[in-house]
Amino acid sequence: MNVIFCNAAMASVLILPLVVGADVTWQEMLERDLGSYWPQDYFPEGEPPDVPLRHRDAIEEFNYFLDRSGWTTNQFVEGLILAFTNNITPENFADRSKRHIAGVAAWKLSEINQPAVTNFFRICNGDDSIRYKHRTILGMFPYTNLEPEVMSYMRTLCVRTNIYDTVATEVMFDMFDTLETMPDALKPAATNRVAQYMYFAIHHTTRQMAWQDRELAKFMPAYSNSIQRLAAMRYIESTATNVRQRARAQMEISRLTSLPTNQLNDISWIEE
Repeated sequence: MNVIFCNAAMASVLILPLVVGADVTWQEMLERDLGSYWPQDYFPEGEPPDVPLRHRDAIEEFNYFLDRSGWTTNQFVEGLILAFTNNITPENFADRSKRHIAGVAAWKLSEINQPAVTNFFRICNGDDSIRYKHRTILGMFPYTNLEPEVMSYMRTLCVRTNIYDTVATEVMFDMFDTLETMPDALKPAATNRVAQYMYFAIHHTTRQMAWQDRELAKFMPAYSNSIQRLAAMRYIESTATNVRQRARAQMEISRLTSLPTNQLNDISWIEE
């Protein structure tokens, strides 16, 4: 399993080289370090608590490298970007060790709150040939407050199912994580935006639509018995290619249509 798909709660082990030879650059040293970065799955003192996405900072994690190299944080970000682009070229991507370096570089970039990272990820997300959308999409919003412009950008990615479909449910759960760690005063409006986004995603993805629907019902209880949910279930029933999703939709349709019409909520705002 590639390291970038590992549980966020898992710590990592880094095998550090002791010296930098005259024929080795700091960029090469960084890529060696990234290549030695593997998840740890045994914790003698118990598994450490998960760190919310908003509070992760790869800069702090790599302070040892900044101290030794003398690089600034901007240079470090540039080094990670170079490590990523160096190792996703067609000739390098065939090499498992180079794929690993690219994956770790993308992972660590997604844990840095800097405009340079966001801008780079936007470029990656706009190019279907660039790999590791798992990180470049998921890295677009954890350090935000899910503002309208952020959610609008995510919608542009959502409709591109060729790059978005495989991360749809992870986006959903990471948005929950982001929302949970936002300032309390901003949560009500952002909660509605997330609900609207989830409803939108149900209609613009092809995988795990029913799962997204179930999570939306838990997230927004008024959606559970609503006209809008009935419409979504009918959409899934008619478009889903997965038999289980269609069966799940049919079951919900049967349940919802058995309710008196006046017991169905009308939350038309969620369709916006």
